[in-house]
Amino acid sequence: MKKLILLIAILMIVATTAAFSEPSDFYVKTLPIVKVYDHNLGYRIVYMKSNFELTAIYIPKGWFKTASETGEPPKAELVAGKDSAYPYFSVFWKGADFDHIRIYLQSDLNDPSWGDLAETEDMTEKFNVETLKLKL
Repeated sequence: MKKLILLIAILMIVATTAAFSEPSDFYVKTLPIVKVYDHNLGYRIVYMKSNFELTAIYIPKGWFKTASETGEPPKAELVAGKDSAYPYFSVFWKGADFDHIRIYLQSDLNDPSWGDLAETEDMTEKFNVETLKLKL
């Protein structure tokens, strides 16, 4: 009987705590990746917009630097694995401002989702970005 009362008390505390939790300041959008291209300046990520058109974003490798290197939280995180849901990415906004992107990629570089970006043109300008502007 004491165990039952203790269990009910714990459940009530958990339910009450969840009811008073603060709403998050973050908004998250997750999109599947069609193809990701590796480049010495960063990653070109091709994804599909809501109207089924393909578009690309450019993520500089500098965004992946850790807080110990820059003094600020990283703008990008890379998660490599073998999950069947990979590749995809999640963009996090705090309020209306871009905060960071988390990219989930296949760890096997021979996976069809990976490609190499040819050095046919100067890509410096495309990777020279301070924030992410996602086209939906």
